[in-house]
Amino acid sequence: MFPHIVKTPVLGKVQFIVLFILIVIGIIFIVQFGLWWFAPSHVPHNFLGIGKLLDLFIFVLLSYVVWHQVVNELFVWMTSLFMKNIVSMEPETGHKVAFLTAFVPGKEPYDMLEQTIKAMVECEYPHETWLLDEGNDVIAKIICAKYGAIHYSRKGQEEYNTNGGKFRAKTKAGNYNSWCHQHAKRYDFLAQLDVDFVPKKDFLTKTLGYFNDLRVGFVGTPQIYGNQKQSWIARAAAEQAFSFYGITQRGLFGLDMVLFIGANHVVRVAAHANIGGYSGHIVEDHLTGMRFYSKRWKSVYVPEVLAIGEGPATWDAYFGQQMRWAYGLIHILFTESPRLFLRMRLVHALNYFLLQQFYFDGIAQAIGIFLLSLYFFFGIQSTQMEFIPMIIRFIPLILWQQVIFLWLQKFYINPKEESGLLLKGKLLSLAAWPIYFFAFLSVFAGRRLGYTVTPKGDAQEEKTNLALFIPHFVFGTVTFIGVIAGSLWGNNSPYLLFVALLNTVIMYSFCIAALL
Repeated sequence: MFPHIVKTPVLGKVQFIVLFILIVIGIIFIVQFGLWWFAPSHVPHNFLGIGKLLDLFIFVLLSYVVWHQVVNELFVWMTSLFMKNIVSMEPETGHKVAFLTAFVPGKEPYDMLEQTIKAMVECEYPHETWLLDEGNDVIAKIICAKYGAIHYSRKGQEEYNTNGGKFRAKTKAGNYNSWCHQHAKRYDFLAQLDVDFVPKKDFLTKTLGYFNDLRVGFVGTPQIYGNQKQSWIARAAAEQAFSFYGITQRGLFGLDMVLFIGANHVVRVAAHANIGGYSGHIVEDHLTGMRFYSKRWKSVYVPEVLAIGEGPATWDAYFGQQMRWAYGLIHILFTESPRLFLRMRLVHALNYFLLQQFYFDGIAQAIGIFLLSLYFFFGIQSTQMEFIPMIIRFIPLILWQQVIFLWLQKFYINPKEESGLLLKGKLLSLAAWPIYFFAFLSVFAGRRLGYTVTPKGDAQEEKTNLALFIPHFVFGTVTFIGVIAGSLWGNNSPYLLFVALLNTVIMYSFCIAALL
């Protein structure tokens, strides 16, 4: 027999009862709103005969716009009921451990590299520190020699710089897989950090013990940003992650799964080899995690701050990151998920499916603008429902969502620093959805999105690329012209005019902010 990991509930008995009651009330609000919303009388009457099917389709589109957010929120609620913590396990002695980070010269600063390498070398538990250098850089070699790290580069090795596959050139997965192909067999475990993540000394001792359970394939920890004061974007990007790492990951862990996060993790070499290494995808971590579960490996989530990294602090860095994540998950949903879901436990497949819906917020918002345009330009209505009765039923649900949102903050990773309305994160989400929409279009059009390194350190101080805001300008202009057209042609519902003008103001505000 081998040791098993032990989980403990995050919620005490009273806390669980309170949360359960809060969620039940929230579900009551959802049900009463849904029973009213989906009344047959709310389907519009724009067409006759066979055209009634088009009316129904338009109503379905409107329903998707409204209910996408509600379903995503319900997913977080239900997941929170299963939140679990892990009981600490001391690592056995004698394991062979490699601690890895990757570096792209010119994209990532040397001072950041040096800080991370130094901290990795100083981590407790015997290990070897490796730098995987894409450029075979002289200064990087000097830094490695200074602290006793081992330098590795695949540069100039054609067999490890292919146009596709697991060794694809200029990709994070290709870099790590090339190292693994040559060196991983010498080790029992691989710990990995992005170069902007500085580990605490106990990073390895706090994670390696869970591999005493031979079923555990990987261990994950939160992705914490330490540069939150660098800009309002850096703080907002951090706020967007608070709930995920504090609530969702803990809830998923209670359901025997954790999302595999590429920024910092530890993997069992045997499990890593069993799934064929890191997946050669633009979001290699998400797909790699799915393959772990398709092979029935278990995972552990350690909800402690064991490494502090750097989040995007500029529009360019943030949009680049969001474009990559959105494109990656949408692409995986259509190309990889159908096959992998069949090999997973049902609970894992269901959770991955729901998680992969997140970036469809871009589609939902774009559909909303499309439906507004149908009304303003052609007088085509999306529903027969009246606005005031709808608001009377919808506002209590929205307010109750905020009540649960605020109550759950006590279970965030750093509750004292991560509490409040978190308005910056919500505002930044409004700027992100056009990026999600164009990510969807890119996947739908078969456009291949290349892997790019998120700018770090001083590389984020460059002037904003105004072309990034073309989608915001376009969507803002569409609703602005729609307001004018609707006013001229008599399609001037005051409520829809307000919604359209609000979108114009928000979208144009981001464009103006980029100019300042």
